[in-house]
Amino acid sequence: MDDRPMRISEVSQITGIPASTLRYYERRGILEPSRSDVGDRDYTDHDIAWIRAVQRLLDTGMPLAQVQEYSQLRHEGDSTVPVRLAMLQSHRGELEARRRRLDEQLAFLDDKIDVYRTKLASQSSH
Repeated sequence: MDDRPMRISEVSQITGIPASTLRYYERRGILEPSRSDVGDRDYTDHDIAWIRAVQRLLDTGMPLAQVQEYSQLRHEGDSTVPVRLAMLQSHRGELEARRRRLDEQLAFLDDKIDVYRTKLASQSSH
């Protein structure tokens, strides 16, 4: 890992997240980059890892407000691990429920596709 500080434009390029979004996450307290002597944001590899974790949480469908809460707890330290664990377990349960609903919807579509394939096959054999 490289310990040199990175500017927001570089972090944006590395993560694929627009600089405006990174600044928004900072305003929401999700990101807390250090500042240089002249006030520029100094991101580290540790910040990049956290940004990627935030991306993954959002990709799972976790609402931004919940990511913000999780981030604030994370910044408070290890005393919040039980709460963070409960948050992740709860969100996992929601993902499992969503996956079950998607599996049911896929099964419905597969059934309809089979009906139409059968219908087309019987029409072409006449």
